[in-house]
Amino acid sequence: MDEIAKAILSAKRKKFLRSRPVFEHHASVSEAGLYRIATGLNFKFTPGLARWLLLAGYGDIDQALSFREEFFSIINGGPLDGHVSFAQDSAGNRYVFDPAGSGIYCLPSSGRAALKMSGDFSSFMKELVRRDYHLIGWMEGISVTQ
Repeated sequence: MDEIAKAILSAKRKKFLRSRPVFEHHASVSEAGLYRIATGLNFKFTPGLARWLLLAGYGDIDQALSFREEFFSIINGGPLDGHVSFAQDSAGNRYVFDPAGSGIYCLPSSGRAALKMSGDFSSFMKELVRRDYHLIGWMEGISVTQ
Protein backbone atom coordinates (compact mmCIF):
# COMPACT_ATOMS: atom_id res chain seq x y z
CA MET A 1 0.00 0.00 0.00
CA ASP A 2 2.90 2.38 0.68
CA GLU A 3 4.02 2.37 -2.97
CA ILE A 4 0.56 2.99 -4.38
CA ALA A 5 -0.06 5.74 -1.82
CA LYS A 6 3.24 7.38 -2.74
CA ALA A 7 2.29 7.27 -6.44
CA ILE A 8 -1.13 8.83 -5.84
CA LEU A 9 0.12 11.44 -3.39
CA SER A 10 2.88 12.59 -5.74
CA ALA A 11 0.82 12.49 -8.98
CA LYS A 12 -0.12 15.73 -10.77
CA ARG A 13 -2.71 16.58 -13.42
CA LYS A 14 -1.74 19.09 -16.06
CA LYS A 15 -4.00 22.08 -16.45
CA PHE A 16 -3.67 25.08 -18.69
CA LEU A 17 -0.36 26.77 -17.72
CA ARG A 18 -0.02 24.84 -14.46
CA SER A 19 -0.69 21.53 -12.72
CA ARG A 20 -2.68 20.36 -9.71
CA PRO A 21 -2.15 17.42 -7.38
CA VAL A 22 -4.27 14.32 -8.06
CA PHE A 23 -4.95 13.99 -4.32
CA GLU A 24 -6.48 16.96 -2.52
CA HIS A 25 -5.92 16.57 1.23
CA HIS A 26 -8.69 17.68 3.61
CA ALA A 27 -7.78 16.32 7.04
CA SER A 28 -5.20 14.10 8.70
CA VAL A 29 -6.09 10.72 10.19
CA SER A 30 -4.61 9.18 13.33
CA GLU A 31 -4.60 5.63 14.65
CA ALA A 32 -6.74 6.87 17.55
CA GLY A 33 -9.25 8.30 15.05
CA LEU A 34 -9.45 5.02 13.15
CA TYR A 35 -9.88 3.13 16.42
CA ARG A 36 -12.71 5.47 17.44
CA ILE A 37 -14.55 4.94 14.14
CA ALA A 38 -14.07 1.15 14.19
CA THR A 39 -15.16 0.71 17.79
CA GLY A 40 -18.08 3.12 17.42
CA LEU A 41 -19.46 1.21 14.44
CA ASN A 42 -18.19 -2.19 15.65
CA PHE A 43 -16.08 -3.28 12.67
CA LYS A 44 -12.44 -4.02 11.88
CA PHE A 45 -10.58 -2.02 9.23
CA THR A 46 -8.97 -3.85 6.36
CA PRO A 47 -5.18 -3.31 6.59
CA GLY A 48 -4.93 -1.61 3.18
CA LEU A 49 -7.64 0.96 3.91
CA ALA A 50 -6.27 1.75 7.36
CA ARG A 51 -2.77 2.20 5.93
CA TRP A 52 -4.06 4.43 3.10
CA LEU A 53 -5.92 6.68 5.54
CA LEU A 54 -2.91 6.97 7.85
CA LEU A 55 -0.64 7.88 4.92
CA ALA A 56 -2.99 10.14 2.94
CA GLY A 57 -5.67 11.29 5.35
CA TYR A 58 -9.13 12.29 4.24
CA GLY A 59 -9.38 13.89 0.84
CA ASP A 60 -10.30 13.51 -2.82
CA ILE A 61 -8.58 11.50 -5.53
CA ASP A 62 -8.76 13.34 -8.86
CA GLN A 63 -12.00 15.06 -7.87
CA ALA A 64 -13.64 11.66 -8.38
CA LEU A 65 -13.38 9.61 -5.17
CA SER A 66 -13.76 11.17 -1.72
CA PHE A 67 -12.66 9.75 1.62
CA ARG A 68 -14.31 11.40 4.63
CA GLU A 69 -14.98 10.29 8.19
CA GLU A 70 -18.71 10.88 7.69
CA PHE A 71 -18.82 8.29 4.88
CA PHE A 72 -18.16 5.47 7.34
CA SER A 73 -21.35 3.57 8.11
CA ILE A 74 -22.57 0.01 8.36
CA ILE A 75 -24.83 -1.27 5.57
CA ASN A 76 -28.01 -2.69 7.12
CA GLY A 77 -29.97 -5.11 4.96
CA GLY A 78 -29.63 -6.36 1.43
CA PRO A 79 -26.89 -8.51 -0.05
CA LEU A 80 -24.12 -6.36 1.50
CA ASP A 81 -25.55 -6.41 5.02
CA GLY A 82 -22.75 -5.79 7.52
CA HIS A 83 -20.37 -4.27 4.97
CA VAL A 84 -18.82 -0.87 5.75
CA SER A 85 -19.18 2.23 3.59
CA PHE A 86 -15.88 4.17 3.41
CA ALA A 87 -15.93 6.49 0.37
CA GLN A 88 -18.16 8.15 -2.19
CA ASP A 89 -17.59 9.18 -5.79
CA SER A 90 -18.63 12.31 -7.68
CA ALA A 91 -21.85 10.62 -8.86
CA GLY A 92 -22.94 9.74 -5.31
CA ASN A 93 -22.05 6.05 -5.55
CA ARG A 94 -20.81 4.58 -2.28
CA TYR A 95 -17.83 2.26 -1.90
CA VAL A 96 -17.93 -0.43 0.76
CA PHE A 97 -15.72 -3.19 2.09
CA ASP A 98 -16.46 -6.49 3.73
CA PRO A 99 -14.83 -6.67 7.18
CA ALA A 100 -14.56 -10.43 6.60
CA GLY A 101 -12.33 -9.72 3.61
CA SER A 102 -14.41 -10.66 0.56
CA GLY A 103 -13.72 -7.48 -1.37
CA ILE A 104 -14.51 -3.89 -2.30
CA TYR A 105 -17.93 -3.13 -3.76
CA CYS A 106 -19.72 -0.18 -5.32
CA LEU A 107 -23.29 0.60 -4.30
CA PRO A 108 -24.56 2.67 -7.24
CA SER A 109 -26.76 5.63 -6.34
CA SER A 110 -29.01 4.67 -9.27
CA GLY A 111 -30.33 1.67 -7.34
CA ARG A 112 -28.51 -0.73 -9.66
CA ALA A 113 -27.26 -3.87 -7.90
CA ALA A 114 -23.93 -3.82 -6.06
CA LEU A 115 -20.79 -4.29 -8.14
CA LYS A 116 -17.65 -6.08 -6.98
CA MET A 117 -14.76 -3.77 -7.83
CA SER A 118 -11.83 -5.70 -6.36
CA GLY A 119 -10.76 -8.48 -4.03
CA ASP A 120 -9.14 -6.09 -1.53
CA PHE A 121 -8.44 -2.42 -0.95
CA SER A 122 -4.84 -2.44 -2.24
CA SER A 123 -5.94 -4.07 -5.51
CA PHE A 124 -8.78 -1.56 -5.77
CA MET A 125 -6.35 1.37 -5.49
CA LYS A 126 -3.86 -0.17 -7.94
CA GLU A 127 -6.62 -0.65 -10.49
CA LEU A 128 -7.86 2.91 -9.93
CA VAL A 129 -4.38 4.23 -10.77
CA ARG A 130 -4.07 1.89 -13.77
CA ARG A 131 -7.37 3.26 -15.08
CA ASP A 132 -6.10 6.82 -14.65
CA TYR A 133 -8.71 7.47 -11.92
CA HIS A 134 -11.67 6.97 -14.30
CA LEU A 135 -13.86 5.40 -11.65
CA ILE A 136 -17.27 5.83 -13.31
CA GLY A 137 -16.09 4.19 -16.55
CA TRP A 138 -14.62 1.32 -14.56
CA MET A 139 -17.85 0.87 -12.63
CA GLU A 140 -19.98 0.96 -15.79
CA GLY A 141 -17.85 -1.80 -17.34
CA ILE A 142 -18.47 -4.28 -14.52
CA SER A 143 -21.28 -6.82 -14.67
CA VAL A 144 -23.66 -7.08 -11.72
CA THR A 145 -22.41 -9.41 -8.99
CA GLN A 146 -25.05 -9.04 -6.28
